[in-house]
Amino acid sequence: NGMLLFETAQFEGILKKITVFSATLASDSEQKHLSLSEADFSRLAAIVKVLKNTSFYHTSKLADADIVLLLKILKSWPSQMMFPVVDFLRMFVLHPDGATLLLKTIESGNDVLMETFRKAVAIPVHSPNVLTILKAVTNLFDNSCLHQWLKTHCAEIIDSFSSCKPSFSKSAHLAYATLLLNYSVLSIESKDEQSQAQILSAALEIAEDDAQDADSKYRALVAIGSLMLNGLVKSIALDLDVKSVTSSAKASMDSKIAEVGADIELLTR
Repeated sequence: NGMLLFETAQFEGILKKITVFSATLASDSEQKHLSLSEADFSRLAAIVKVLKNTSFYHTSKLADADIVLLLKILKSWPSQMMFPVVDFLRMFVLHPDGATLLLKTIESGNDVLMETFRKAVAIPVHSPNVLTILKAVTNLFDNSCLHQWLKTHCAEIIDSFSSCKPSFSKSAHLAYATLLLNYSVLSIESKDEQSQAQILSAALEIAEDDAQDADSKYRALVAIGSLMLNGLVKSIALDLDVKSVTSSAKASMDSKIAEVGADIELLTR
């Protein structure tokens, strides 16, 4: 479906972190009740087994209890401990059952996804939360069943992330550019001019930023080009001085960036 995803994970590292955090909670009388049981850990290990076996995604199954456990941890654990579980969720939604189970929960009137998102980007910003939730939201684009949710929350998602930008790591910048690129595809499909304008201006900010690395810049430029070519915001792009962005892109030492800069320049004529 032309979406870019974050499909690799160090499951051992994720589980190890969850184990350490659970032990920390267990050692604190106030938070002991939040720590995970043996049964919880064996369930997490069983989910990992399913998720690792990607060639069987068409036949393997995830259960209601699996999503219930993940969401329970995401909801109840202190926010500075949530990032390994968000990372787990990022992989969980790439499984067709995982996406469906998540949607089912949301449709039952319990928007756990938005709750998790808001908790992860809350001030004071905790960088590991921001990076993992950026990648997790980016992976939601994989399954069309979650596209409506993504469209509904587009404005808030992009606004929240852009206000976290000062704390972004290099990886977060790339994940954010990837998210915008996926959103550009979705907003073009749904002919949503308002979202396109918001995505365009966020992508232009990246393209104008000399501190950005080449991959982030490239993805932002591709989003801009697609929105101008196939979207409804070409005139807005011209108003936002896309021409100066393209001329600096064309002059880039990076051939990919120079090429997409030249392509966009053709659209400005």
